[in-house]
Amino acid sequence: MLALYIILGILLFLFLITLFNIYVHADYDNELSLFIKIAFVKITILPPKPKKEKPEKKPKKKKKNKEKTDEKPKNKEPNKVFSYVKQKGISGIVNIVQRISSLAIGVLKDFFSHLVIDELYVDLRIAGDTAEDAAVKYGRICSVFFPALRLIIEIVKVKHYDVNVNPDFNENAVDAAKAKVVARIRILALLKIAVTRAFAALRLFIKAKPKKIKKK
Repeated sequence: MLALYIILGILLFLFLITLFNIYVHADYDNELSLFIKIAFVKITILPPKPKKEKPEKKPKKKKKNKEKTDEKPKNKEPNKVFSYVKQKGISGIVNIVQRISSLAIGVLKDFFSHLVIDELYVDLRIAGDTAEDAAVKYGRICSVFFPALRLIIEIVKVKHYDVNVNPDFNENAVDAAKAKVVARIRILALLKIAVTRAFAALRLFIKAKPKKIKKK
């Protein structure tokens, strides 16, 4: 009976862990800092921690190679890629590529549908050699930046965002950028995506696997 309680306790603990969110904090101000937080655990990704210098090892003496005995030349195996293309055909290869692309798009859609951005802050200052150069540069950046931002807001749930993109016409001005993103996703949602898409990937792998040709 005690063993059953232990097993149930472990399962309950694992289930409670899946209810936690994985938080991603990204901050840029002349330097990018990035860390992940799960419950009370914080994992720093950027900037990387400085590695301790290891003492240099003395080079080992190379042993003299013994004379190799004459070996019979082995028969070259046919190119695996060529054999695979020959077996599946061009239409089969195209079909597999389409299935892989569809699977990848499905995974991304599932992921972004569960992703929540709690905070999105961007502040850009666009400068140039002249006022005209700054204005042209500002227009070019806005034509790319704002459509991309609109796409992100449509795909991902963004709770709060503050975006400022302004030209700087002052003399000796330089480009400046500040940004902060706080995003989260539930561990249970990641497990759900992994399980549901794993079966589709397995079926695709089985169909794509080349059949062994029996030698006569």
